[in-house]
Amino acid sequence: MQFVPVHRLSRLLFGGMFAFAIVSLFGEANVQAQSPTDFTAWKTPQNADNVPIWASRMLNNLRNATGTAREESLASTLTALKEIAADDDVVPSTRYNAILAAGQLVSVEQSPGILPVAYSDALPYLIEVYQEPDTPYYLKYGALLGIVRHTNSSGFDPDRKDTVTDLFLDTVMTEFVPGIVTLDSVPLEPAVWEWFRHTALDGLTALKTVGTDNEVVTELLELINRESQELEELTELEITLTRAGWEQSHHAAKLASKTAKTLGDLKYAEATDIDTEAITDAFFRLTRAVCDINAKMIADSIEQGGNSPNPTLLLERIVINVKMGTHSVVWGVRNSLLTGRATEDSFYASLEPDDPARKRLDVLMAEIIKLSTFLDEGDGARRPIENMPKAFFFNLTELRDALAKTSEALNEEEKPEWSEAQ
Repeated sequence: MQFVPVHRLSRLLFGGMFAFAIVSLFGEANVQAQSPTDFTAWKTPQNADNVPIWASRMLNNLRNATGTAREESLASTLTALKEIAADDDVVPSTRYNAILAAGQLVSVEQSPGILPVAYSDALPYLIEVYQEPDTPYYLKYGALLGIVRHTNSSGFDPDRKDTVTDLFLDTVMTEFVPGIVTLDSVPLEPAVWEWFRHTALDGLTALKTVGTDNEVVTELLELINRESQELEELTELEITLTRAGWEQSHHAAKLASKTAKTLGDLKYAEATDIDTEAITDAFFRLTRAVCDINAKMIADSIEQGGNSPNPTLLLERIVINVKMGTHSVVWGVRNSLLTGRATEDSFYASLEPDDPARKRLDVLMAEIIKLSTFLDEGDGARRPIENMPKAFFFNLTELRDALAKTSEALNEEEKPEWSEAQ
């Protein structure tokens, strides 16, 4: 896949002044090979629009090199890319494409279906750029994409695993802080930092480690509980949610859901002394919070006389929100889809048959399955509602009641009798 301009990133970072390019983690560049790359031409401002094409050709040329020639080309290419990315006189889009290309350098190509071996010498450079306080955010994001790509490649340096894990955790756990507008800089926007956090979660998914002393699990649980609390506080508001409130709830639920899924991707078979009750509590809490905030959205609409500008769109959005949250919890528990079985490395499989957490999770899964069945089939007592999409067998009121029922059932199971007897 060729480099593709990412105009949204440029708008968020620089108010639309520049265009950027991004490539898939392991995309092929279907561009005809050319002579050795003229990196001097990259620095000319008038050539900025051509750099994405040149970067693709450069990567393609490297794929065709072998042996000593390949190693020498990789070393000289990385040096050239580092110089371009560090040059303040080069236009930002070219600097971004340079560091992005550095993260895509490959030492060993593999057959289709097998991950290539990333160029290991690029990793310490990407880490250094990302951790440097004065690095512009657009370069930081390019570096972060490269680091994540390394974690997804074959031959990832185990000696850097702890460093990269800490880097991802620090990014994920850092809340957005508004910047100061000056003549020389534009502050980072919330949506951009959200990209950083979600991308860092992709990196933790690739590493799959629970961390030293289970630090990855502990930190991710804190994040889920933090976002769940935010949803709870929005739910408890006696006033109708504003547009800003809706957006806040969406971002909180989205981040919490991806974090829950990331927890499901870790290898619990290698872990010891995991706080199983804390993980179970977080999954219960997030599921209830998702049900409650979406039930409030429906209640707000009904209290306004049902005057939603588009009730069908509202219904669709609520269903999507609920499925995103609950299915992520399922993945967090089983490392599989709702219809699948728990994998051998999953959190659920790591629990002993008589573990109280396992019994509670059985209850949670049963409630999620019932809710999911309702979302897909309704209560089975009617045909699709008139003027509603065929997939929906219920209206907003019935959906609100179903969400409230699920939340109530989970609340009753939060401190079950068998748990209190332990």
